[in-house]
Amino acid sequence: MAQLVKSTLGLPIGKHGKTIFRRNKRKIFTYEASGEPMKIKSEIAKNNRLGFGRLGKFCNFVNKSKLIKLVWKKSKQPGTATNRQILKYNHKSFKSSGISSGINILPESMFIHSPEVHLDENKLVFSFTTRDTNWNNYDERYADFNPPYVFIAMIHAKDPVKPDNEQKSVNVMLEEYSEAGPFSRDEATSYAFDVPKKAFSFIKDYNTVLVFPAIIQIDEYNTPVKWAETGGIYVKGKKPPVIAPEPVKPIEKPGKSFRIEYM
Repeated sequence: MAQLVKSTLGLPIGKHGKTIFRRNKRKIFTYEASGEPMKIKSEIAKNNRLGFGRLGKFCNFVNKSKLIKLVWKKSKQPGTATNRQILKYNHKSFKSSGISSGINILPESMFIHSPEVHLDENKLVFSFTTRDTNWNNYDERYADFNPPYVFIAMIHAKDPVKPDNEQKSVNVMLEEYSEAGPFSRDEATSYAFDVPKKAFSFIKDYNTVLVFPAIIQIDEYNTPVKWAETGGIYVKGKKPPVIAPEPVKPIEKPGKSFRIEYM
């Protein structure tokens, strides 16, 4: 390691050839980069690294919604930034099943009961009830879940039908303001997103398509008050089998030894 004391060309930062320039407070230090790339111990570890890159892109896309970002800030989930909060929240589920129905675009709060999604190339309709299917009664948390709302649906399409498709996945976010409500205590509520014809024509090119629906109650300042979510719903494809964790090598216990040496 060397320290760069003075420079007439300004302060270099980054990598030039094998030399790496790093700034620590007001000092610049140089390091020599290794010529060998970091070795990945196993195929499982390599796939995990690529997979978490996909999760990061997914979470960054979700985080582009200003309203969703405000929800995560209000939730005070662990994380230095809202995109990191989303990633940490979904890390465990992603590790076992990838981007699947177990992923959530909002932190846990109110649960959407009996969610159903109808999606074709021309429309997206989301329906649900306010009745708890386990107890067959009205979920009282919906009593003060009043309009105005923002209906949200994120579409995630992956696993291209044609392997040579350059677009390995597609993300679409829909957010629509509504003053209709409050929701029925007994009947199902349906919401149809207002989209142009063939807005979702891309879904035919993918074997797996999920929709992540959510509803956010907002106040007069467009700030989230309460929200309801349900994870992902498969429109095409199904949840993949659980990814087995990489086997851990057993630690060898010390055995019995008898050694003798004559000099």
